[in-house]
Amino acid sequence: MKILITESEHFSSRAIEILKSLGTVVISDIKDRAELIAALKPVDAAFIRLGFKIDKELLEQASQLKYILTATTGLDHIDGAYFKSRGGQIISLQGETEFLTSIPSTAEHTWALLLALIRHIPNAIDDVKKGYWRRDAFKGNNLSGKKLGILGMGRVGAQVSKYGQVFGMQIGFYDKKKINPEIGERFETAEALFQWADVISIHIPAELNEGFINAQLLSNLHSESLLLNTSRGSVIEEAALATLIKERKIKGCALDVLTDELEGKSIENKMVVLMNQGYNVLITPHIAGATYESMQMTEDYVSHKFRTVLIEDK
Repeated sequence: MKILITESEHFSSRAIEILKSLGTVVISDIKDRAELIAALKPVDAAFIRLGFKIDKELLEQASQLKYILTATTGLDHIDGAYFKSRGGQIISLQGETEFLTSIPSTAEHTWALLLALIRHIPNAIDDVKKGYWRRDAFKGNNLSGKKLGILGMGRVGAQVSKYGQVFGMQIGFYDKKKINPEIGERFETAEALFQWADVISIHIPAELNEGFINAQLLSNLHSESLLLNTSRGSVIEEAALATLIKERKIKGCALDVLTDELEGKSIENKMVVLMNQGYNVLITPHIAGATYESMQMTEDYVSHKFRTVLIEDK
């Protein structure tokens, strides 16, 4: 078996050893789509991150590829329907709930974004770099006493809710599943949650939820609302969100994901344009899960899972 690692920087050495026990490992740092297509053609398995969209056109040129490994829960970067239709198998973190409860990075980054947004930290730092010391220009708000609305009370939503409790926030949530977590008031509809909350934190998967946060749902927010998204860009109608920001119908938003982040044109994205124009928008490049510790743990886990799959297939 020939196994390709498409993005090698800081890749887990332990995971590499596991993969080497299964076949020949090609460790690469692929720069563009053409290079990726050429690299995929002769391999049986590929371990990918989030640098590329693995679409049907690309997969059609990689007829030997049988397995795609990805240390993610979301799979919107892969045309899974096509790959599975031709007999391919995706090895991921989907459904690995027990293991994932040990991974804190996305929830921690969500909280970093919230603090940066509500206390204007990036703008204040930039102002000091320019030689100013304008304390009154960057007054923020307390989190204590605010209402934190969690959209999707899964693993990350539950972790974020606990941080909110520590900061003295009121916790509410909406989830399509009728769950009863340790903390938080359950709302019967997403609309009711959005009307109630001062801060909305989004933690729903892209699958079956594209455009879920649309103009109608967003209209339930109030002028002091803050919105955070560390799930997937496609769950929000960005045009509707951009309109709310421009018309100052909400106070701000912080995003770690964008709808077109894999297309290489993020600078043209509506939300990036608004951030560059000075609106209260913060955007990070899908780094919520990108800590050394979490990436090593998840890459190790997926490699172990792949080995188990191969053993079972025999």
